[in-house]
Amino acid sequence: MEIDKIKEMLEYRFSLTPELPQKRHIIFWYDSKKEFKDLIDGLNLENVKIIKLTKSIDKKGELIYTNIFKTKYTLEVEDTNSNYLIYSEYPRVIDSENYLLDIEKYSEFFEADKSAMIVEELKLDRTNYRFGEIIREYSSFFANKERREKLIKLIEKPEFLDEEEFKLSILAVISSAKILDIGEILKNIILNRNKLQDIEKWMNLDFLFSEIKKKFDVEVNSFEQFLKILMITHFYCELQKRPHINLENYFKGRKNELFIFTDSLLQNKQTSEIIRDEFYNLAKDLNIKEKIDELELDDTIKGTAFEYFDKVIIKDIVEIFDSEVIDYEKYKKYIEIRLDNSLWSEKYYSFYKILFTINDFFKLKDSLIIEDRKELRDIFKDYTKTYFLVDNIYRKFYYYYDQIKTNELSTLFNNIKTKIDKFYEVDYLEKLLALWSSKINERENLPQQRDFYKNNIEKYDVRTVVIISDALRYEVGYEISQKLRKEANVKEIKLDGMLTDLPSRTFLGMANLLPYKKERKVDLISGKVTIDGIDSQGTENREKILKATCEEASAISYSDFIEKMNRSKQEEFIKGKKVIYIYHDTIDAIGDKGKTENNTFNACEEAISNIVNLSKLLSSLGVVNIYITSDHGFLYEKKEVEEYNKLELKNRKYLSIGKRYAIYEKEIEEKACITLKLDELYSVFPEKNQRIKASGNGLQFVHGGASPLEMIIPLINYKSGANSKKISKVQVRIRESVAKITSNLTKFAVYQLEPVSIKNGFLERDIVVALYSGNVRVSDEKKLKLNSIEENSIHDFRLTLSGEHKKVTLKVIDVESGDILDSKEYDVSIGIASDFDF
Repeated sequence: MEIDKIKEMLEYRFSLTPELPQKRHIIFWYDSKKEFKDLIDGLNLENVKIIKLTKSIDKKGELIYTNIFKTKYTLEVEDTNSNYLIYSEYPRVIDSENYLLDIEKYSEFFEADKSAMIVEELKLDRTNYRFGEIIREYSSFFANKERREKLIKLIEKPEFLDEEEFKLSILAVISSAKILDIGEILKNIILNRNKLQDIEKWMNLDFLFSEIKKKFDVEVNSFEQFLKILMITHFYCELQKRPHINLENYFKGRKNELFIFTDSLLQNKQTSEIIRDEFYNLAKDLNIKEKIDELELDDTIKGTAFEYFDKVIIKDIVEIFDSEVIDYEKYKKYIEIRLDNSLWSEKYYSFYKILFTINDFFKLKDSLIIEDRKELRDIFKDYTKTYFLVDNIYRKFYYYYDQIKTNELSTLFNNIKTKIDKFYEVDYLEKLLALWSSKINERENLPQQRDFYKNNIEKYDVRTVVIISDALRYEVGYEISQKLRKEANVKEIKLDGMLTDLPSRTFLGMANLLPYKKERKVDLISGKVTIDGIDSQGTENREKILKATCEEASAISYSDFIEKMNRSKQEEFIKGKKVIYIYHDTIDAIGDKGKTENNTFNACEEAISNIVNLSKLLSSLGVVNIYITSDHGFLYEKKEVEEYNKLELKNRKYLSIGKRYAIYEKEIEEKACITLKLDELYSVFPEKNQRIKASGNGLQFVHGGASPLEMIIPLINYKSGANSKKISKVQVRIRESVAKITSNLTKFAVYQLEPVSIKNGFLERDIVVALYSGNVRVSDEKKLKLNSIEENSIHDFRLTLSGEHKKVTLKVIDVESGDILDSKEYDVSIGIASDFDF
């Protein structure tokens, strides 16, 4: 030890105010190992006198002190005011032979061994000898300066530290915990199991296990045993079931504390994956998979700690759906619970979304009737109100199915997939298309695509942008309008339907959306439309046509506007314009190619995202009035088209042919087709969903025909601006109840005040609920989705309270914003816990 350090330690001791009735410090220093005898003569202490006890050999040959009596006389007679350090390089003698014992009793002692130095370094209570013992017991830990420095930083008030807190601090440093909390220490050990070896090397595991006993009231002799207790307790507490007889030894202690600690590990992003892997390996030893297999779905739905829960739940729900005896609201709720609470929800997201879709499919299937309407106008209304949802659900099903089809669980959906295909083709398309075809001659009585500019653009004085997406059919447009209602700054949004001309092809649909002054010439054979002498194909030509009617007009492709322009260039492009057409092509670009038509539904999702984001961008650039529409829709079946759905035309004298139409100079008849007069020509169209055998790309994605899916296109009018009123989320209130908690496991409820309704401006809300003591959460946390379409609907949940509290507060918190939406204080009065008060 350096003399400067010893001097600092001694001067600090002498600087302290003496405890009454003493007026000075007398400190004895017995340096029995003679480690500092060479330093004592050079030790100069301010306002302190030093007496060095000396020894010599007497006549009997014994070593005795030679200045004991002189020292005693000095301290008690000659000088009773000065501070003294009494140093001896010899061990302290026994009390019966100690002539200075009476002075020692009202004096102090000093040690300069390593443990004492560390006590001084850590600024611990010097009068507590147990600190020195602990330091000596864990000497290998304290041998490292870096660990001591971490300990100094961790201990906030060392002068008030007790022995257990001191040992906990050492444990915290070894485990790299930032606070003195056994839960945090255990979390760090789980994050890095090497910490367990360090504890065993520098401290031993006994204290760790004693702290586990103190916190959770469980005795363990290994960390693996502790993890098994965590796993089994969480497993059965979450399911609210008694443990299997073979697992009772792992279901003990303070179950609430164990459950909430485990749940916090599982929910924490930092620890979740590691603890799940630990549980997976431990579960093999305890045969947890078998225990899950024994559960009913109503119980399994609550489980979160094992991925196997998700596999079993998906399998069970599919089997229920396959039976077609379905409580739609119940299973919708179950799927929502899994999406919100499963720790594997990201991995199984597409599975749960496809289950949602199947639930919606069977619900719609049970209620859908293709009514035998007398007028096409009524069929049009039925389609734009209800029937289109079948197309939407069919598309969603296959969009998610494509994402899971390589997973081994995808085979579970084989029967349902077959049912959906059959229903879509036979019970839906064949019936609807046959009915539509029978009334198609009345099509002029419906809103026409060719009247778009006259009816919508000419009447506006404000800047208007028209987004035209190739092959955007009505049901995809519906989804865009729904997303805009939820995500955008909406003042007004309307969705209507328009009817394309025939054949429902790009060249005709794109031309129909443009204005003309004098004449519009349509050549159905070459597939060309000339407007006032200008070919309507291509963005440049379309801009010329627009400018002929409105000088402050322009046209641009989506890719040029988004990918080739930054915001300042976009602002410059829009500046001074009255009418802007933006052409988007994602769906048709994918679907119209045989090699990529299988990706049609992926292209639809991409188109929805593109157009919603483009609309919001335009709104941010100051565009108030936006139209979203299309040139035509499409007919698409995911499965390969069967031979019976392929038509071989008998009359080969067509002027133009496609997969869904053939144009002739004269009127003809073809089996399973309808014949319509188009200006001076005639065309045949498949009556139902058949494809005409013709050269060219694939048969799954087609358009040009006379079905509502190809002819009815969306017309979305989205208005936004500074005065726009944002749609709001539903409000929530805690249900009134007795303000007292009498059980560790308590049922609560919240009211969802408004029904979810796009029309009335209320969106669903995700919340979390938990009990708090101050700002500290003292229960597990439940996630709820407030998405009921009923007013004042009730959402029930249970929370497990841990620890002892006089009062706690239930808080309802919005997941997105973190705002506390409602809170309520409860008195806690829990008697003897029952077997199910985990």
